[in-house]
Amino acid sequence: MINLSEYIILTVSDNKKIINIIKNSFKAEAQSYFIAATKISGEVFDIIEDQKPDIILLDIDYGEDTKGLDLLMDLREFELSMQIPVLVMSSSNKDIERAVMFGAGDFLKIPFDKLELTVRVKSLLALFKLIEGITGQAEDLASKTTELEKKNEQLEIEKNKTDELLQNILPYEIAEQLKNKGQVNAKKYRMVTIMFTDFKDFTKISSILEPEDIIKELGVYFRKFDEITENHFIEKIKTIGDAYMCVGGLPLRNKSNPIDIVLAAMEIQRFMKEYNTLRKAKGYTVWELRLGIHTGKVVAGVIGSKKFAYDIWGDAVNTASRLETAGEPGKINISGETYQYVKDYFICTYRGKIPAKNKGEIDMYFVEGLKSKYRENNDPAKPNEKFQELLAEF
Repeated sequence: MINLSEYIILTVSDNKKIINIIKNSFKAEAQSYFIAATKISGEVFDIIEDQKPDIILLDIDYGEDTKGLDLLMDLREFELSMQIPVLVMSSSNKDIERAVMFGAGDFLKIPFDKLELTVRVKSLLALFKLIEGITGQAEDLASKTTELEKKNEQLEIEKNKTDELLQNILPYEIAEQLKNKGQVNAKKYRMVTIMFTDFKDFTKISSILEPEDIIKELGVYFRKFDEITENHFIEKIKTIGDAYMCVGGLPLRNKSNPIDIVLAAMEIQRFMKEYNTLRKAKGYTVWELRLGIHTGKVVAGVIGSKKFAYDIWGDAVNTASRLETAGEPGKINISGETYQYVKDYFICTYRGKIPAKNKGEIDMYFVEGLKSKYRENNDPAKPNEKFQELLAEF
């Protein structure tokens, strides 16, 4: 019977020498460790469900070809094992690099000694316990950090990893406020520009694709959107299903945000066109994107006490959503408010006053591209040096 105070380490390997090293390494530890071992991949998930290990040590050299890496990917998709840290072991640097890309929390290069093993395991366990305990209260985080620093210098490195995780969840400035003050006060912004996107006929597309294929495709699009918006100093707010929402002009205020957003929108629609050309050539379903942009006032802040989310509220958010709904696939639909900020730099076609749900009629424009004098090599979506100099003045 397993003692509930023990850490349970599941070792997956067909190398008896490695298994013996692992078992012997934790015998003299003050903290109790229970080592469960299996070399048959099919049994791994039964053991996880039955014993609920705290960490998995996976020998990716075992089996033929990439069998160990395949198991790692399965572990990252299996609900019960998603949150369990996995430390991979391998004699191959290339396999280790691939394993880290597939979601391994840490690695050991074979051969390894007992000290290296125990330090790595303790560090990874500590990191995941620390991440589970993030509450956003600065006093609690500081207290835990101080205690961990006294116990083990290695945990200072793990704290840095946790800070990076928090900054990946929230904008850098907001994450710093949360760590230093324990809370983030809501702020009003007089001028931000909001962009919404979603895919035409997504419900229909979803009905003919497997869930895994849908998630995979959304991942391709949203990763590219993230890359583009980050290059234009735009803050991603969230994704909801197939909808993507981002905003320029916060948390750090700037006057260039309407232009930044339109430039990003042109890159996004260009990416969609190029990517769809490749999909058509392969006979795949084409995903078309509607895109709406509006400039106005919002309130921004952090919601939640355990699972943080940076969000924005205000009538401008609703209006931007209506702009997206009233848009057309492949087009960039902007409001009259946004048009006033960008009209000197972009060619825009007036659509008229378009009815919008609960908003009445809204002046809407399609952005056709940069004006000729601001184009690089006559590319409507690529700004030239003159335009970059003008943008820098903002």
